[in-house]
Amino acid sequence: MTPSLRAKLAASVACALGLLAVALPFNPTARAEAAETEGNYTKLDLTGKGSVQAAPDQLTASFRAESRSNSAAAAQQAVNTLVHKATEQAKQAEGVKYAVLHYSVSELNDDKAKHSAWSASQNLTFTAPDGQSLLPLTGQLQASGLLLQGLDWSLSADKEKALQLEAEKAAVADLKKQAETLAASLGLHVVRFTHVSISGQPFPRPMFMAAMAARSMDSGPAPSSTAETQTVSASVSGTALLAP
Repeated sequence: MTPSLRAKLAASVACALGLLAVALPFNPTARAEAAETEGNYTKLDLTGKGSVQAAPDQLTASFRAESRSNSAAAAQQAVNTLVHKATEQAKQAEGVKYAVLHYSVSELNDDKAKHSAWSASQNLTFTAPDGQSLLPLTGQLQASGLLLQGLDWSLSADKEKALQLEAEKAAVADLKKQAETLAASLGLHVVRFTHVSISGQPFPRPMFMAAMAARSMDSGPAPSSTAETQTVSASVSGTALLAP
């Protein structure tokens, strides 16, 4: 092929490609799809928060039966008697559940004492959905010689789980609202979310007050306790992908 013929052929191919480019229509949808494929988004990192409140549905009284004696057997027998009496009283209280927990026995070392001394103790908890039966029972157990270590309201496991889900839903709604509001202020819209994570705020368990010194007490007014509103919270973090 002569140089002149080769030059004419190259010119013809270039002209044909130019005409093809002019003939092809502009397709904005194709351009947008290409941009999405390449991940050309504006990314917005956000955290949404949500919380719900509800009345507690569980009252817990925590007790300790304790006895000291020069004889380990005598100390333990006294504790066993206290615990048996307490559980029998709890069986008579409507709606009250009880648990007999940790038992311990220890020798008390005192260089000044001529004889060995022993201490025995056992923990108990009493739980009810309200204070109608539990508060009078608590007064009776105090009078019988048990040490009240704590009296507090809380949420039952089932109710706390349901409230946690509601708090998470509220947090997601807050996350979406933030994303849509900020996207609009930027002249963009939310395409979707990515890297979403949910975390709940650990609900505080009942905190028990320090035990008072053991002493027998005459029957008197039962202890009181106010069922304050409980709050369950959650947070949601995520990245919103924004586009025009």
